[in-house]
Amino acid sequence: MSSSVDTLVCYHCGDPCKEEHLHAHGHEFCCPGCKAVYELLQESGLCDYYALSEQPGVKEKGSGEGVREDLLDLPEVRARFLEFSEGGIGRVTFRVPQMHCASCIWLLENLHRVEPAILRSRVRFPTRQLTVTFREEGLSLRGLVALLKRIGYGPDLSTDPKHEAPVGIPRSLYIQLGVAGFCFGNIMLFSFPEYLGADTSDLFLKRGFQFLSFLFSLPVLFVSSTSFFVSAWKGLRAHTINIDQPIALGIVALFARSVVDVLTEAGPGYFDSLAGLIFFLLIGRWYQAHTYRALRFDRGLDDLLPLAVLCKRGDEEVPVPVSELRPGDRILIRDQEMVPVDAMLQEGTGHVDYSFITGEPLPLRRMPGEVIRAGGRQRGGLIELEVLRGFQDSGLKRMWEEQMHGERPLMPRLIDGVARRFTVVVLLIATGAGLYWWGHDSSQVWPVVTAVLIVACPCALALSMPFTYGHAIRILSSRGLFLRDAEVVERLAHIDTVVFDKTGTLTEREAYDVRWEGKELSPYEQALVASLGRHSVHPLSQALVSALRGSVVPAVDVHEHVGRGVEGLVDGTSVRIGSSAFCGGPEQAVKNGDARVHVRINGTWRGAFAMRKRARSDMSTTVGMLRRQHEVHLLTGDVAVDATVAQAFRDPEIHIGQDPVDKTRCIRSLQAMGRRVLMAGDGLNDAGALQQSDVGVTVSESSASLAPSSDAILRGDELATLPHAMRLARRARRIVFASLGISFLYNVVGVSFAVSGHLTPLVAAILMPLSSASVVGFVTVAMLLADSRRN
Repeated sequence: MSSSVDTLVCYHCGDPCKEEHLHAHGHEFCCPGCKAVYELLQESGLCDYYALSEQPGVKEKGSGEGVREDLLDLPEVRARFLEFSEGGIGRVTFRVPQMHCASCIWLLENLHRVEPAILRSRVRFPTRQLTVTFREEGLSLRGLVALLKRIGYGPDLSTDPKHEAPVGIPRSLYIQLGVAGFCFGNIMLFSFPEYLGADTSDLFLKRGFQFLSFLFSLPVLFVSSTSFFVSAWKGLRAHTINIDQPIALGIVALFARSVVDVLTEAGPGYFDSLAGLIFFLLIGRWYQAHTYRALRFDRGLDDLLPLAVLCKRGDEEVPVPVSELRPGDRILIRDQEMVPVDAMLQEGTGHVDYSFITGEPLPLRRMPGEVIRAGGRQRGGLIELEVLRGFQDSGLKRMWEEQMHGERPLMPRLIDGVARRFTVVVLLIATGAGLYWWGHDSSQVWPVVTAVLIVACPCALALSMPFTYGHAIRILSSRGLFLRDAEVVERLAHIDTVVFDKTGTLTEREAYDVRWEGKELSPYEQALVASLGRHSVHPLSQALVSALRGSVVPAVDVHEHVGRGVEGLVDGTSVRIGSSAFCGGPEQAVKNGDARVHVRINGTWRGAFAMRKRARSDMSTTVGMLRRQHEVHLLTGDVAVDATVAQAFRDPEIHIGQDPVDKTRCIRSLQAMGRRVLMAGDGLNDAGALQQSDVGVTVSESSASLAPSSDAILRGDELATLPHAMRLARRARRIVFASLGISFLYNVVGVSFAVSGHLTPLVAAILMPLSSASVVGFVTVAMLLADSRRN
């Protein structure tokens, strides 16, 4: 074999090429599999994959066990893996143990460019899970598995990701910690004679204790420290630098120095320091894993959102939290509302939009007796459903969590970059310190180098932002503002403009004065109007239903026109309610900002209900507090604003006659001027504006109209929390930078003592987790103080 062959590495995975390696497309490949993956990526225009890092396709062995591929076509096997299958759209979640870096994530989330039948794919890297939504007529489940195997990411079919237990602290960490603690205690016991200055004239006893210390250090090295070496090796193969590389180097240096000292009888070595070092490092790992687990960013939907749904209790319809729904309950879902649980349609016609799950907006028609899956949104009239499974057993929780895991925000990416550069600097300092001590006192070289590599740790850097923003999320949740994830806190800190919708946001949903203007309606006609209004979730429709309590008349072919009104056949009669233009009524002068709901029956305009909405009690205070540091605007579809609301805003800040498109256009124009915009609305006529804004806040009371485009949900009675939330976000950002400063100061002081030879490796290992604890403690106290300062 020639020396040139020995130096060749595979273009795809980076493994050394053997003599029978393949040459194609101007590159070398170690095996046909790597060549096939390259050709597949090339055909799909995905060779950007190789620009992410050198040899991104590092191979890792998957289990490859479980269900045979040929069995995936069986209905009962498909049902085990498919978590959704409706209208020719399937959704499945696999565990893919091979994914290990950004290149893997990039490739797996671009599967739609490899296979057109794949609609989208999303990765949850901490759990190594891949969720794929695909068209079943174009790609079978078996074909999907084969595709993943072709590109080197064959899924583990031996487990069912739908029923996996929540990720906690790995059991292996406890085993490693136990082994390190046991060996550390025994090695310390063998070292007591040296520590206490006892008579060691008995050479046999002295050497026996040294060799026993060596034997007890082997489990520490080969069991307890394996995670550091595995992580360091992965980084080397992927041509990246991580924090475990200097730690692994320090462990090897300490062990090698100790073995040499014992064999040459130069001393007892540093086996006690080695065992103690790994023991305390693992305590640091456990502490970090425990705190991240306690933080629980990806909480369930029932923990995060104040969702309720109308539930039939005898003759009454009462809002019930979705977490309290039980099998057999009857629930009512109106137009634009989301079905929170798996349920069977009992009454009405369903036009169910599963775009929240599949990304496809086409509604599917469902008739009584058919099952509607959680996550579907009704696009039509009111339907009555019977709950099949409670919320805890619903797939909606998993779907929402996936919506929360998008691209990582800017600050964590910056911290990752700082950590990588930090590691390079530490290696340079350790090399410089080693060279210095080599010329002054060679016995100090390894202790100094090891102490530098251990004490300089960016763990505190990595903890600062998650803990700060995690505390902010918890504090705001207790005050009625529920944030989607930590990135929203970061974006809140940059907001300089706040835009409000009026109806249902600054005003209460319930109208306190409803008057009829027009030809008198009979009780039967009033029942027709109220029955149609039941099918809409708009606040004016609900206020009308509350005012016209009476018998319910069946309605069919109900259609709601966003920003205009709702129409349908009620007991065979054509009824419309909504704006004057929608109902063919005359334009009327608006008095005191009253809202009007016009009525049209059998093609004839009959009049209008004039409604006066009560402004929320804390509306004026909230707007005034926000104006101190932000630009504020009001968007409303009404042609006039009542005096109470108008007093809180200045004339240039009020924009009337805004339909949903106008609201989105207004947000876009503010952003074009360089403004960072927060939009607060009820999620009905302003969903587009919420999605366009930098931070979208849905003001919710007892509606299941969850908008995935929202970044946060605010309880309607907690409007005053909004100014405090924005102040807290800015303070949280400052606390992050302060904690980074503390971490930097710790590292400067610790490295200074280590370089000067005044810090042993064991003490450095003890200080390492203490630095993380100090940052967590500082962040906790600082956030509590920041929250206590309400102004």
